[in-house]
Amino acid sequence: METIVFGNFTVMDILIAAGVIIGFFYLWPVLKRVLRKKEASSYAQIVSCDRCDWQGQVSKHAGRCPKCNTPLGDQKAKIYQ
Repeated sequence: METIVFGNFTVMDILIAAGVIIGFFYLWPVLKRVLRKKEASSYAQIVSCDRCDWQGQVSKHAGRCPKCNTPLGDQKAKIYQ
């Protein structure tokens, strides 16, 4: 392990560097997943119900409150037109 491969680098130095590089490639997808921003869905919207005070995310196409079934978001706007 103390054999000099080239310059001042020994076999142990090369094994440590290779381990760090391989570890980085295994951890990179995990880091990307953890640090990624959550993208807003084009099919959902965040709303709050005036009737029962429920807050959450509903579909833009069939947006209804899961608690009281009141139209929410874009669906609420279609009723009043």
